[in-house]
Amino acid sequence: MVAVNLANHRRESTRSSSLSPIYVYPVFSLIYIIVFRFLTAASPLRTPSLLTHKTALAFQPTSLTRLRSGASVSAATASIPTQTPQSRLHNQSPHYKNEDIVHLHHSEFLPPSSTPTHPPVILLHGLLGNKRNFASLASSLSSQLQNPRSIYTLDLRNHGENTHDWRPTMSYTEMARDVLAFMDKLAERHGGAEHYSKAVLVGHSMGGKVAQSLALMHPERVAGLVVLDIAPVRYYSDERGGKAGDGTAWKVVEEIVRSVAQLDLQAGGYKTKRDVDAVLREGMLEDPALRAFVLTNLEQSRSESGDIAPLRWKIHWDGIVDELERIAGFDANGETLDGMQSTDNGVSLESSEQISPYKYEGDVFFIHGGASRFVRHSHISTIANFFPNHMLTTIRGVGHWVHAEAPDDTIALLKQYLDR
Repeated sequence: MVAVNLANHRRESTRSSSLSPIYVYPVFSLIYIIVFRFLTAASPLRTPSLLTHKTALAFQPTSLTRLRSGASVSAATASIPTQTPQSRLHNQSPHYKNEDIVHLHHSEFLPPSSTPTHPPVILLHGLLGNKRNFASLASSLSSQLQNPRSIYTLDLRNHGENTHDWRPTMSYTEMARDVLAFMDKLAERHGGAEHYSKAVLVGHSMGGKVAQSLALMHPERVAGLVVLDIAPVRYYSDERGGKAGDGTAWKVVEEIVRSVAQLDLQAGGYKTKRDVDAVLREGMLEDPALRAFVLTNLEQSRSESGDIAPLRWKIHWDGIVDELERIAGFDANGETLDGMQSTDNGVSLESSEQISPYKYEGDVFFIHGGASRFVRHSHISTIANFFPNHMLTTIRGVGHWVHAEAPDDTIALLKQYLDR
């Protein structure tokens, strides 16, 4: 997930779920810079072929000049009109039932010297992640924005501090409604202030799909959308994924989840993280960075008397394993929207354009890792169908974890989008 720059990290005032104060602790590791690099293969997106219609925009990532060594940013754009986002769901209620909602734990990052005057930013992590993964990015971004905004990082359903409410299901519709409920609670806390009635959603991987689903379901609540290296499509781990060009990456993710979920902490008698690490190293997860990432979901607390509590996972493995099929796909408002797309070699497959008219017509910014296989040429038509006013920028030379491998570039792009 997010590589932490300790020099830039500041302990902001924070709040947990139920809106009670907590402190955010940095993730003391640089493992996220290389996590999942082996999932991706160098295949830069050739932006001139992405979209046939381009126009001058007020927001132009191509003007970015401060790039990390060896990287380059390129952009393909579609026109961004000024009309209000609309959807066939715009005037529909109810949004959700309270008993179906997981009240998500979160951390809050406030502007250092001013009062927020613009819609807040909500950062959503990917599969096996948690709110701490975005702590460094959120801290740095909150101090750089010209338009003062509060920034929130959330633990999504079945992840992180949400151990109080593990759920057996985690469709994107459900996860999006969890986020919507958090937004409702946030707006209520701020007395219905206008700029808290909406939020800018920024999501990576699974979190990016959650953000897209919410934007399609309730565009009137989304002031902006940034998606980090994921498309609103289904990913396959079998030969169908091979045809689409993205099967290898998802196959590895699926194998990791299924393998680690079988590890029984109590039956194995594991006392420390080192014990678990040793077991994972023996054929299950040979890559040390990947093991370290998985182990960030393992907690071992100490009582006031100094006694060490048994190890426990801060992630609902059973719920995630049972829902891998849904996580690989894409849905909104309970409808499956993940029909297979045309492949890179021109093979015609079922398209989601034939499935649903859902659209979010606000400004959407896709940031793609040039060496990642999670956003392919074959996905562009689907992206354009759901999000006609989108821009796609490629940071060349980085993989799926764009915000970890190129944190400065990602922050600069987010800042330019949010301050446009």
